[in-house]
Amino acid sequence: MRYVLDTTAFSAVMRRDDDLLTMLKGYRPADIVTVPSVVAEIQFGIKRLASSSKKCILLTSERDRLLSVLDVLPWQHESSEKYGIIKADLERRGKPIDDFDIAIAAIAMSHRCGVITANLKHFKRIKNLTTKSW
Repeated sequence: MRYVLDTTAFSAVMRRDDDLLTMLKGYRPADIVTVPSVVAEIQFGIKRLASSSKKCILLTSERDRLLSVLDVLPWQHESSEKYGIIKADLERRGKPIDDFDIAIAAIAMSHRCGVITANLKHFKRIKNLTTKSW
């Protein structure tokens, strides 16, 4: 199974989190991917920093390094369908989560992927989504 790095996992890889990197060594490189909403959230985090700061330069470099080796799965029609189903279900059950988390899950599910996240509390609310943490 392929796995999507959510924003918490993508950030952890950027920080070179030992536990996550050790876990990822058990997967083929092609089995670890991300999605546009994660890239957008990472971009937002970087753009909040002063562009000349060492942190901004380092994070930009790490983001670019990761995106050079990870596929970014596209949002497709089935992703839109999944998004609507997931959001409506969470709302009906009174268990809302952030729209970007729903988008991450919808894209992952439409591509038959699981999600690697540090935020299991939210992602576990989504029915039929395979999740992992480190």
